[in-house]
Amino acid sequence: MQKSIAIFCMSLLVLTFIGCDNVKEVLTPKPEPTVKIGFIVAGQRVTYPNGAQLAVDEINQQGGLFGMQVELIGHINSEAILDVSVQLTESLIVDEGIVALIGPNRSSHAAVVGPVAQKHRIPMVTTTATNPNVTNAGDFVFMASFTDSFQGAVMAQFAKMELGISTAAILTRSGDLYTEGISEFFSSNFLGLGGNVVAHKFFESGTDIFTEQLTQIADMKPDVLFTAGFAQDIVNITQQARAIPLLNADGEPTVFLGADSWDSELVFGDENAEVEGSYFSGHFSPETNEPMARAFVETYMSVYDSTPTGGVAVSYDAVKLLFEAIERAGSLEADDIRDQLAATENYVGATSIARYNENRQPTKSAVIFTIKDGQKQFYQQIDP
Repeated sequence: MQKSIAIFCMSLLVLTFIGCDNVKEVLTPKPEPTVKIGFIVAGQRVTYPNGAQLAVDEINQQGGLFGMQVELIGHINSEAILDVSVQLTESLIVDEGIVALIGPNRSSHAAVVGPVAQKHRIPMVTTTATNPNVTNAGDFVFMASFTDSFQGAVMAQFAKMELGISTAAILTRSGDLYTEGISEFFSSNFLGLGGNVVAHKFFESGTDIFTEQLTQIADMKPDVLFTAGFAQDIVNITQQARAIPLLNADGEPTVFLGADSWDSELVFGDENAEVEGSYFSGHFSPETNEPMARAFVETYMSVYDSTPTGGVAVSYDAVKLLFEAIERAGSLEADDIRDQLAATENYVGATSIARYNENRQPTKSAVIFTIKDGQKQFYQQIDP
């Protein structure tokens, strides 16, 4: 009898705990569903997520997408290891259930991440990846920036027509899709305009001494040196070139030219960089007077207390492009989003996109900056 009572009491105790769990489950609200967007940065561009988050905050303040808040799940691959970007993408898609991916920013990373997004049929909008090959993965991969074929032509024409340059040397970081690509586009366009490329030298990733390459270039006395590398490369190259010194045939300092990788506080904020009087192309000028872009700049500065770079602006636009496509589609289905991204026309944000071509590359303007008193200054805008 006592054993039966004990069993009954234990059963009652178990039921009591089960009952409490059920009550707890009822009383604890389930988390609201969110629309998850992935974001990947390769390298030290740590401010790029700020632009993306600003776009997310704006859409959430307006009620989100289809009544759901948007969640940005960002990762910075600070060592810029290709396999890490691929692994992050797989995890964002499979484990986090993102509906779209923004980034990466580097062309070499976008080129290996694109096939992952395409395999899973996840819409992907790159940020500052500029090599045209990044969209080769397929119809789910789009670019938010101009291509290097356009950027290279812009800088070649600027050197030949605006600066009146006749001879150029090129120094390129080897083994990288972006650096090798932009150098080739600059070279072919400069030669096509009647210019003369007197030297084209290469260096490996991790190089910090450029004496051999720069000495060989100095022997050719070029009017300009076009450098294709990343922030620390640019700092070291310009410092060592001025120390040689690198001069043209008239004994004047050779002018440094660059592309959008120059647009970084890692360059301007480094006292060792010798970039005064240089010119480079970029995506966006914070000095813009365009109303939508002006609003972006003012909002960004009020939130982050700093001036947005081109990469920040394009990161903002990549997210806004995605949101506008989703809203037009009226759906979170991947095929619908892809179709509406492709149909984008006359987008106006921090930058503007007229349309996408058949390779999902945008028609948009570039900006040329000069460096004066250690700060970049808007020089001119080049339209397609």
